[in-house]
Amino acid sequence: MKLYPDGLESRDAELWDAALETLARTYRTGRHEVAAAIRTNSGAIHTGVHIAGSAGRSSICAEGMALGAVLIGSDSTVPLSDEIDTVIAVLYRPDEHGATVRTIAPCGVCRELLFDYAPNSWGYVYDWGTTSLQPTLHTTEPETERGFSGSPTIAGGHARRILIRDLLPGKNLRDW
Repeated sequence: MKLYPDGLESRDAELWDAALETLARTYRTGRHEVAAAIRTNSGAIHTGVHIAGSAGRSSICAEGMALGAVLIGSDSTVPLSDEIDTVIAVLYRPDEHGATVRTIAPCGVCRELLFDYAPNSWGYVYDWGTTSLQPTLHTTEPETERGFSGSPTIAGGHARRILIRDLLPGKNLRDW
């Protein structure tokens, strides 16, 4: 049985699964802790993973990586603003009790990027609050390997679907 966060709309379960599967293959503490999945209007799903750099600015967020994957994998005659339907980012966090996963809102840079390329698409933010206790992960892979095994706990709180343009109220649409 697959587990999903409270508030995740059923139509976006496949996005959650794609991002979580990407994290299960690529996770490394402090380096690759977030994965994003983007669904296009044609139904294709593209993923990306956070790439941390030793100099903070050299890091690349998962949403940007996934956006690049959409650009590479979609019809070049269709603007990204007409191609992207929904974006979700998932954070994996281990601790001494196991591990949790949850949706994570785009950072400020990613909000700007998504607003520039897909202001009418949907995204998710995370509202702290209610709890959803699920089975906890008790094993982790050695840091010499990528990924994780087991079933992490779904973190308490609530995933909330929101229009990307509503993440930056008052920002003007860019005329490309």
